Amino acid sequence: MRKKLILCAFFAIPLILFNLLFFLIGDSVHPKSVWITYAWMQVAFLLLIATPWLARKGENGPVYKIILALVSGIYCLVEFVVGLIILIIAPAGVKGAVIAQVIPFAVYLFVLLGNLLFIELAADSEKEEKARAQKTEQDK
Repeated sequence: MRKKLILCAFFAIPLILFNLLFFLIGDSVHPKSVWITYAWMQVAFLLLIATPWLARKGENGPVYKIILALVSGIYCLVEFVVGLIILIIAPAGVKGAVIAQVIPFAVYLFVLLGNLLFIELAADSEKEEKARAQKTEQDK
């Protein structure tokens, strides 16, 4: 549990830094597209922070956590770059901002859920293999 808290604190540093810079550099009057982008960037950071709790415990748990953290980290980085572009351009309409945020999020969810499914299947396979090995050992 302590490692997860340290990892969350580590991932929270960019979130805190981003929020400080966002509110110190810019004022509070922004177009809707900027606030939509800001919210999506916060979600990306929070998903990155929540990643350590997604992995299944077991022998290969650390490997699974690394894979999930990598997926969430890449999404967070993509979201950050897309978000910065939108924050700099600050378009008046919200359609472009929403589309630019939803597409990477959908890809992220697809990859993340695919990896979670793979992790579950691999963990179940490991359990079955151990059970077969124990049964074979008992039969001898």
